[in-house]
Amino acid sequence: MAQVERAAESLEQFASIAGELRDEWMNYSDNAIIPWFRGQNDAEWPLRPKFYRRPPTDLTTECEIREEFITHAPALCDITPRNEWEWYFLMQHYGAPTRLLDWTDGALVALYFAVRDNKADRHAAVWALDPWRLNWTVLRKDEVVPVGDVLLPTRRKEHAWLPKRFTRSRSMPKSPIAVFPGHFDKRIGAQRSAFTVHGSDVDGLMTLARGAAARHPRLVRIRIPSWSVRQIKRSLDTCGIDETTVFPNLEALSRVVEFRWKEDAAPLPHDGVVTRLRPSRTHGVGVFALKRIVKGTRLFSHDLDEMMWVDRDGLKRLPKEIRKLYEDFGVLKGGRYGCPTNFNRLTMSWYLNESKRPNVRCDEDYNFVAVRDIRSGDELTVDYARYP
Repeated sequence: MAQVERAAESLEQFASIAGELRDEWMNYSDNAIIPWFRGQNDAEWPLRPKFYRRPPTDLTTECEIREEFITHAPALCDITPRNEWEWYFLMQHYGAPTRLLDWTDGALVALYFAVRDNKADRHAAVWALDPWRLNWTVLRKDEVVPVGDVLLPTRRKEHAWLPKRFTRSRSMPKSPIAVFPGHFDKRIGAQRSAFTVHGSDVDGLMTLARGAAARHPRLVRIRIPSWSVRQIKRSLDTCGIDETTVFPNLEALSRVVEFRWKEDAAPLPHDGVVTRLRPSRTHGVGVFALKRIVKGTRLFSHDLDEMMWVDRDGLKRLPKEIRKLYEDFGVLKGGRYGCPTNFNRLTMSWYLNESKRPNVRCDEDYNFVAVRDIRSGDELTVDYARYP
């Protein structure tokens, strides 16, 4: 179960890697279809189920989530799952937190999910997994079964990964296993879905991949560089892999039509930029005009305007250097600092220095506008007291 990494900069290169993995891992004795693939639009995201991404992560909480979903879902859909496993698969496909990770035996479907919501600003990834090797490692069974099948014996080992709700036993197997769902929902069928269901180890796949007993690379990350994302999207569209492939409904068709006829040209990083950072005579670093800015011009057009307010008194016990972040970049008003939602998200506007004769104002929607003509090279300033 060792993990390795490869890279693909085009659809053709990705397909070649997928084919190589299939040939390397294929068990010709039973013609098993392998590998499985999972697309993630950020290559650095861990292989961690949604339920484990933030607390609480105990079994009682999961039971409560399952109970509420199963109670209310029948009024909202036409599907009637036949057992707990089918309910669990349905929860996963409609965004509820579970211990499941989505996989597919369609390589291009996974590639589509990897680039679908990626804005070409970070690397994406497609993970490839040998589910048969996974189950052999954990269950000592070289098979993957459809656990939601009503004909499957109730004493199968796999059922330990989905204990009955609110049972006295709170034990849970540690490692993940691979399972098939029945295609009782058309979205599950369209996406050629498969799942790993995870145990008590939140990063179980990576634990197995790093294990001392791992001798063969059966977990592979195929990195998709950010500069290749847009071209791969176009190539997938040419091959007929689009929103209607994975979401067979009218909303998906509308998104396909918009993408094909209303696709915007990718803006270059300097588009709409009229300022830059430079050392300031007023305080530290300031914002300066790159060219003449006319009165009424809206500044920082691509800035993120999220803002939160933090009580000043509540910061007294923090280390001096942390408090200085608020003093240097926050807007002090009424005993509160207006700050970005995280200081790692500081943008140009947070470097505006204060002046009682400002040439920029901040409106009620936290948009910044020039209040008079600003010459090229002049520093942009605001009056903090006039922030809404």
